[in-house]
Amino acid sequence: MSAPAVLDRSAFAAQAQSRAVRRVQRSVTSAVVVIGAGFWVVYAVVAVVVPLIVRNAGNQMDAGVLSAADYIARWVAFGTSVAMFATILRPHLAAGGTRGALRTGAVRAAAITGLVYGLLKALALLGERAYFEALGWPWQRLDGGALELTDLGDFALTALAEAVVTAVYLLVGCAVVAGYQTHGVWRGTALLLPGIALLALVELATLSGSTADLLGHLVTVDGAAAAGRLLAGLAVVALAAAWLHLRLRNLRLRPTR
Repeated sequence: MSAPAVLDRSAFAAQAQSRAVRRVQRSVTSAVVVIGAGFWVVYAVVAVVVPLIVRNAGNQMDAGVLSAADYIARWVAFGTSVAMFATILRPHLAAGGTRGALRTGAVRAAAITGLVYGLLKALALLGERAYFEALGWPWQRLDGGALELTDLGDFALTALAEAVVTAVYLLVGCAVVAGYQTHGVWRGTALLLPGIALLALVELATLSGSTADLLGHLVTVDGAAAAGRLLAGLAVVALAAAWLHLRLRNLRLRPTR
């Protein structure tokens, strides 16, 4: 085979791989972002209506409705990523797509989705604080965050911390699909344990979620430590990406029943 033909074939393969990565990225990102945006719209309505009901009853709230958002939004990302990755996995491989394209597409989707979820959370908290101030109520965060969103740096750290958590949840969700696909129900369920450990680690690193409620007292929570916790969270993202890579590297399609 001549050199130009080899180059043309390599270029065609690279283009096909790039298209496959973009399809995986687009499929996962669009589903998780759309469902997540719907969640935040509904939650925003609740966050506005509930304080009005409380005020009209002559009472005052000590914390906003969004204090529970950490426990829900990331699981929305997790569940949606599981459903979407399970939907595209078989057709992708059957069409000649590679496991590498699945991995790269999922990692890119995690990065994009994480940033979107993080920005939505920070904006929602900022809006709730302004809403409470308009009602004449004090506002405080009860989600484990030490930052009060008093400046742009607080806002950015809050958004980035939630982006890190969401990215880990999405990557673990995709790894769960690959584990069940390869190993079936029993071994696939056993492989949930490393994924759960990753979810716990990222929540502890960012001091948010149920893990922070249980073990957060063991970690320093002052604002000066926020950047360090963010770096720890990024390390967990890398571990989650490596876990997904391992699950996809060993991926085998099991016959349907």
